[in-house]
Amino acid sequence: MYVSVPASDRDRNRVFPIVPGSLVECYSRAVLKHNHPELAGAEYVVFADSSRRYLDCSEGVCRLLGYTRAEMLSSTVDDISYHHREVPKLFEEYLRSGLQSGDFVLRSKGGEPIPIRYRSFVFEDDCKAAIWEPIHDWRDQYLAALMEFDPKKLVHRIEAAEQAVQAEMRRLDNDHSGSPEDHQKLRDAISALQSLRRNSP
Repeated sequence: MYVSVPASDRDRNRVFPIVPGSLVECYSRAVLKHNHPELAGAEYVVFADSSRRYLDCSEGVCRLLGYTRAEMLSSTVDDISYHHREVPKLFEEYLRSGLQSGDFVLRSKGGEPIPIRYRSFVFEDDCKAAIWEPIHDWRDQYLAALMEFDPKKLVHRIEAAEQAVQAEMRRLDNDHSGSPEDHQKLRDAISALQSLRRNSP
């Protein structure tokens, strides 16, 4: 379902996903007043409060994680994070800076890791929103880990890359697909990431 929220003649024919109750105002201000129109076209959008509890999400988020909307609204950021112990510190930094982006690993309802890229915003009216983008190609995560020079970020990059490579390994095994070279590339990537982890500061 969608609702038109025109801000100008240029935007008059654009449509925005409906969010219930008090979040309609927060959503429209995030898109229009705060100049973040990318929220309108994003498939994976979440809203949370300062205690990290989800207030609303798009249908795409539910499909991605395998939860119903009611289940999502009874969950916290920690609940759906693969490395939940990292969440409090990251969220505190996010609230302090008002803006955060990077790679992260979510946990599906079935417990499977889901690597994503995210951008999150805290607006002047305390509206908190984030856009997710699932990472489907393990090579993106792998190269990001190899090219990361910040020791604090490197650990997260390695973990996300390992999860992405292992997910691709499972996919090939389940589908009985991939050439011997494909399987060897994945084994080589895991070995390289393990070496990178051992040699990291």
